[in-house]
Amino acid sequence: MADLTRAQRAALLWLKNRNGDGVFDRTGVLIAAGERAGVMRMTWNMLDYRGCVEFYANRKRLRITSLGALINLNGINESECKEREEAHV
Repeated sequence: MADLTRAQRAALLWLKNRNGDGVFDRTGVLIAAGERAGVMRMTWNMLDYRGCVEFYANRKRLRITSLGALINLNGINESECKEREEAHV
């Protein structure tokens, strides 16, 4: 999985640090362990496409797959996804 971007790895780390499972609120933002993700839905879609996460419960929930749990996230900060988002504002 060397082809994941730093933002995708940061999103995966964010979810992993919050029990690896979340639910989408009515605005489409992922909530895990009571926190809202600073990650766009397209990032979760790409991680799903690559097999790192999976949608379930009629695409209302998201969890890390066994493949996603194996990805090396050393050197990644979960805040990188927010930094990228702020840079585009």
